[in-house]
Order: sequence, then C-alpha cells, then structure tokens
Amino acid sequence: MKSIKNLIIPALFAFILAFSSCTERIDIDLDETYVRLAVEGYITHEPEKQWIKLSRTSDYFYNNPSPAVSDARVTVKVADSVVVFNEDETFKGLYYPPDNFIGMPGMTYSLEILLNEPINNSLLYQSEETMPVLTDRLDSITLEYNPRWERWLVHLYAWEPPTVDYYLFNAMNNGRLLTDSLSRKIVSEDKLFNGNYTNGSVVQVLNKDEVNPGDTITLVLSNITKAYFDFILGAQEEIEPKNPLFSGPAANVSSNIDNNASGYFAVFPSAYIWAVAETPEEW
Repeated sequence: MKSIKNLIIPALFAFILAFSSCTERIDIDLDETYVRLAVEGYITHEPEKQWIKLSRTSDYFYNNPSPAVSDARVTVKVADSVVVFNEDETFKGLYYPPDNFIGMPGMTYSLEILLNEPINNSLLYQSEETMPVLTDRLDSITLEYNPRWERWLVHLYAWEPPTVDYYLFNAMNNGRLLTDSLSRKIVSEDKLFNGNYTNGSVVQVLNKDEVNPGDTITLVLSNITKAYFDFILGAQEEIEPKNPLFSGPAANVSSNIDNNASGYFAVFPSAYIWAVAETPEEW
C-alpha cells in the first residue's frame, strides 16, 4: 500500500503542475469601432401593431440602451402604394405608419430605410417579406398546472392545414403580454402534425406566479415565414447560457436586412384564443 501511495502522489502532482504551467492570460481586444444599423420591424394584419425601430449597435460593455437612429426616411411599399412611417415625437428612433394601415396575408412588403447619416458607410437599407396566410381553424386551449414544475402548460386543440407552416406562440394574461422577451417566445414548424389535429399540444409554458385562478389567458398564434423562424431560433441560441468548454463560438444571427444590418423585418398575421384559469387540485 505504501509503494502504491508513493507512486500516485508524485504522478498526481506532475499532472497538476503540467496543466497549471500551460495557462496564460489572454486579453481579448473587443472591436469598438464596428457599428451596424439594428432594425426591429413588424407588419401585422391588426390595427396599431405596425412599427419600425431603428438603433445603432453598441459595444459589448456599453451599459446604456442602444442609441436611437433618428431623422430617417422609412417607407414600406406594397403593391402599387408606398406607406410612409413617421418618427414618434416622444420616442426617437420609433417609426409608425398612418392609423388606417394594416397588413394583408399573401401580400409582399418592401421596406426601405434612408438614413440622414451613414452607418457602416451605408445610407440605404432594404428588406422584403411576404405575409403568410393565417391559420384560423382553432378549436380551443386548456390550461394545466404542473405542480412538479410549478408551471402552467397551455394546450392547443386545432386543425393544422396540409401546407408547410411555421408558427410563433405568445401568451397574454388579462390583455397583458407575458412573453415579451425573446427567450419566452416559442416557435414551431409543423412536421410532426402537418395536416392533422394537434389534440392538446403544449405550445406555451407560464410561471406559477404569472397566473391566478380566474385570469383570462390568451394564446396568440402567428403564422411566420421560415426565415423569421430561423432568426428567432438563432437569436435564442445566442442569448442562452453557454458552456465555455463545449459551446461553439458566438455567431451573428441571420437577418433579412441588407448591407450587413442586424435585426429583422417581420410580417405576419395572428389568431387569438383564450381560456379562464381554474383553481388546480394541487396549488
């Protein structure tokens, strides 16, 4: 036993010494000069839910909100008409269309942004997206409280059309959006239930303290493009916690804005269906 111990301890010491001796401090020089235009834009088929937000990307350690991009000319062309988005007088960098403007499924929308000052040597930025057709054969939703997870599960019952579709699921409580952060949004393709009845698929998960018995929970189902589906998945992958040893390097999320801008110009219709939360047996 003594001889084995004498062998193990020197070997272990040599192993630790080898790893400690090969470490080196590395200072990473983060680029502080490369600024891009960031675009967040939505066209829906509902009144008062269309807007374009423009800002500049900021440095990694910049602790303030990204600087707004003001005084731009923002237009959206659809068919033979051009809709001008005017900047909000209070919230700079936020642009709204006329009150009567709404999107229509099946139509193609072309975004054009002309800046007052160039960003990354570009004044003009463009994007184009076609609004999918709305899936509206929704039967109902049910709410199930899972005591083990301390979560509310939202089950959807609906007929899914026999076309290739991509979906975005959001949830509201008494009219207030609960899934307002990108990490809370759920997206899905229809490979597993294409052309069939969903029969209670879980499409949203809500925290225990977000729902009380008697609350009206509304599921918002939006038909989105595959490109927007890929954008959301890519963005969620980049913001989730990383394992420093096994995670891949960070990567730029795909965008449908040209000239190397970041963000996305999304056009989609939405359907709403709701249910009232009941007191669960295990609460």
